[in-house]
Amino acid sequence: MVSTDASSTKAALTDELVAKVTSPDNGEQTSNRLETDWNPDEMALAAQTIERIAAGWKDRSRAVQMLQALCGLAAGDPDRLNPDLAAENWGFRATDIGEELRRRWPKIPGVNSWADNPETAKAKMNEHWPKLGDIWERQKPTIEDGLRAEGLPVAIALYRDEGGGSGNYTKYGFRIDARAEPGHSASDIDLLRVPQVQYRHQDISGNRLVRWMSDRGLYLGGWGGKVFLSVFLLLLIFTVVWSWLVIVAMGASSSTVAFLKLGLIGGLTIVIFYSLFAWQLRLVANRVAVAPMLLQPWAGDDYLLELRKKDGAKRNTMYLVRYAADCPICGEHGKDAIRVASGRWEFFGRLVGRCDRAPNAHVFSFDHITQTGRFLR
Repeated sequence: MVSTDASSTKAALTDELVAKVTSPDNGEQTSNRLETDWNPDEMALAAQTIERIAAGWKDRSRAVQMLQALCGLAAGDPDRLNPDLAAENWGFRATDIGEELRRRWPKIPGVNSWADNPETAKAKMNEHWPKLGDIWERQKPTIEDGLRAEGLPVAIALYRDEGGGSGNYTKYGFRIDARAEPGHSASDIDLLRVPQVQYRHQDISGNRLVRWMSDRGLYLGGWGGKVFLSVFLLLLIFTVVWSWLVIVAMGASSSTVAFLKLGLIGGLTIVIFYSLFAWQLRLVANRVAVAPMLLQPWAGDDYLLELRKKDGAKRNTMYLVRYAADCPICGEHGKDAIRVASGRWEFFGRLVGRCDRAPNAHVFSFDHITQTGRFLR
């Protein structure tokens, strides 16, 4: 969330540069305000993209609805966010957002007062704007990756222009913080020259544990990490002791039937051991692994566990993450997504990206550091 005080109300939302240029007639230095690269079509497309991304979140809170309404206003009248406008003309009032909410969701409790009463609208915005700021920060990687996928070379931030005094209303909108490198757009695909794919973060939804693992992560040097490692060690010791007892019992079995029964128990022990510890061993070896079933959503299995080491930290932090990319062979902009999955026997020990439409034909490598992947087959 970006907030400013009243002294910055007339500041441009993109950087405005002041340069000294030489006059052609007498060589005198004069002040010249450089032209900004404001593009209303670019702002409109960015607003539409953010609204589409927000519509895919599991969060249906009032703050997210407020963001969608603000995106609708910005897409419909992007010139209102022109950084060269005077402060009294820039942005959207709280009542404007209330009116858009009423148009979209007329059954929201109190939406009429939000749209018609400036004081009520101000109170509603003050209540939900901080929540929206928290959501924005949490979803920032998703938003940035979505804008990049659309080829938009901009970094967008929420912006609130604080009003003050009679008739000076607080305004809301977006600002362009910086220009970014445009994303790759694949066309006329040659299977011998399939371009790299760019993975982007996706929203994580689920129970409180899942949200906590996604937003904050589990620091392995803290009490939570110590509990996790202690449980892991105890389970490992129990499994080893149990396996040893099964092997000893098989050697001392008095009949073939008893031997086979113990063999079955040993096989089940191996399966349980693999389910409990295989993902942890892969996580330690590769620093990223498919999350266990307990942390996966009901309708998918593309949640990953990733180890990251923060600056100054002595231990790793374990995060629950999710990545996706657009398949350059089937389509772009999320029409046919690539999701990260196990490499199976063909790419044993690796994670790969598999296209939703052709999961065994369109397979890409996955590098969680660079968030890129190359075509494998």
